[in-house]
Amino acid sequence: MYVVLLRLALGLYSVGLLHSVLTVLNKKHTMFRPALGAVIAGFVLHVSSIVLRGMEVQYLPITQRYEAFSFYGALVALGFLVAYAKYRISPLSVFVFPLIFVMTFVANLSYDPSSAIPSVLRSNWIYIHIPLVFLGFTALFLAFAAAVMYLLQERELKSKRPTMFHNRLPSLEICDDLAYRSLAIGFPLITLGIVSGALWAQTAWGSAWARDIKVMLSFVTWFVYLLLIHYRLIAGWRGKKAAYLAIVGFIGVLLTFLAANPFGGDYHTFYQ
Repeated sequence: MYVVLLRLALGLYSVGLLHSVLTVLNKKHTMFRPALGAVIAGFVLHVSSIVLRGMEVQYLPITQRYEAFSFYGALVALGFLVAYAKYRISPLSVFVFPLIFVMTFVANLSYDPSSAIPSVLRSNWIYIHIPLVFLGFTALFLAFAAAVMYLLQERELKSKRPTMFHNRLPSLEICDDLAYRSLAIGFPLITLGIVSGALWAQTAWGSAWARDIKVMLSFVTWFVYLLLIHYRLIAGWRGKKAAYLAIVGFIGVLLTFLAANPFGGDYHTFYQ
């Protein structure tokens, strides 16, 4: 049943994807209200799918590849709905809806009915480390999207021939505030996620885990966000400088997520 619900959620998320594509092509918001309703309904079905899967396997369903992608997709949907309830920034959907669709699509493609847990994941640390990291990634993605919107809006305001998209973007102040608040949430979460992951890895593998390329990249990415926090609080950075650094930081997040270890011993290839 949870597989059916996940596929139904994917179908509803496709309405959001269509909205994003049409909005980019037309440079004006197209069918946002139907897309928002479809994404909300999809989110309800998505969460129901995760709950039913958890009830069947009797653990938090984040240990398999499809479970992890599904869980992250649901978190991104939740993050958007929370941000939209606060700011009513409909252009944010153009960035978020495709990601929700892709995560859910990959989850459907990689579905595995097995409930077996790899031995290395049989630890309570997984219920701390992975949710913290995924929540942090979700918040930092929202910060990235807000930074991109800021730069687009600034360019439109300075342009002698603003496009129709100009009137649809939120103000620079709202974009900057969303980016800052998302960063203020995401940075502590990924910090706790890295710390909990290091403690877990030290217990499981000793010092060998430090060779993992994802670990190295995660520390580099964390340092970029530390610089961003520092310059925003101490040097008063706002606007373009902060937006560019937020984008660089999220590129680091993507590299960390996609990286494979060229040195062997990839300690993050758990999902079979």
